[in-house]
Amino acid sequence: MSATIIDGRAIAARVRAAGGVSLIDGAQAVPQLPVDVERIGADFYAWTGHKALGPTGIGVLHGRAELLERMQPFLTGGDMIASVDFQETTWNELPYKFEAGTPAIAEAVGFGAAIDYVTAIGPDAIAAHEHELVAYAMDRLAEIPGLRIFGPPADRRTGIVSFDLEGGHPHDVAQILDFEGIAVRAGHHCTQPLMTRLGVVATTRASFYLYSLPEEIDRLIDGLHKVRKVLG
Repeated sequence: MSATIIDGRAIAARVRAAGGVSLIDGAQAVPQLPVDVERIGADFYAWTGHKALGPTGIGVLHGRAELLERMQPFLTGGDMIASVDFQETTWNELPYKFEAGTPAIAEAVGFGAAIDYVTAIGPDAIAAHEHELVAYAMDRLAEIPGLRIFGPPADRRTGIVSFDLEGGHPHDVAQILDFEGIAVRAGHHCTQPLMTRLGVVATTRASFYLYSLPEEIDRLIDGLHKVRKVLG
């Protein structure tokens, strides 16, 4: 919800020590931070294209070869088989074993271009830019009466700030901001158990990336002041 930076390596190590298998969702990490999948050591590490300036409908799954070899495909179609007859089917080698049917060709081309673009800018530069924006945003958000920020300090998060405004439902907050041309997301952000733990039905979430500017944060603050006036 707040894109807290966690120690994935420590988590993967604890899971392995307990005899478990780890899967890390790195969709918020890969486009924004330097990530070394081998060093993290998770059994599976996944991330998506559309959060790395690429198309929707495509992503990447890093997996341990020995685990992937033992797994059975759940989708069938062209390219994922080596041979088929009436008695037996033999799966293709990795990664084709899990690539059933016609691949997402256009998405892969667009995703490749996005990866090249982000790589040329550099994850360190992106992380530094986001840190400055998040630190500035949290300082400015603290000016809003009745606003509660969720999550850790700026140095332990990526470019996301989730908050709750007293007296206003997040959906109403987002709608009024939308009228002002300010795009935020409102809802439970796929973390309903966490919302229950925090005692809220939803939050409003502002996100920043390599194309965001401090002036846009200023517009967000102005918009939130207007939200308070509208909602009374």
